[in-house]
Amino acid sequence: MKQYLLDTHALIFWCYKIDVSEKFLAFFDQQAKQGNLFCSAINFLEIALLDKKGRISIPDLEQWHAELQAHSSLHTITPSAVEMIRSASLPAIHKDLFDRLLVAQAQHHAMTLVSKDALVMQYDVQTIWL
Repeated sequence: MKQYLLDTHALIFWCYKIDVSEKFLAFFDQQAKQGNLFCSAINFLEIALLDKKGRISIPDLEQWHAELQAHSSLHTITPSAVEMIRSASLPAIHKDLFDRLLVAQAQHHAMTLVSKDALVMQYDVQTIWL
């Protein structure tokens, strides 16, 4: 069974049900219920930095994270040292370290990366966007 790793924008869009189709929401809600939907701990660092820069606004990030974990079947994976090393070894297609680490994690766990980022799609990783 396929497993899906959410890029940071996909996680935010899925959680807040914004900028995505009903098909996207229904599909990933179902994948979450089946235990096939994952995010990375790195997503939360990127979200915290985006919030700090004012690019997004989440009033209480720790509470938001706790509620997300408590009220969804979303699994969180933590990047390993091997995945971090592999992310640094990827071709220099994408300059964003967060995206490179997500690519390395998706590759390592044989997951499909949920992203609409055209640069991410250039890596040797399965991607999907609905």
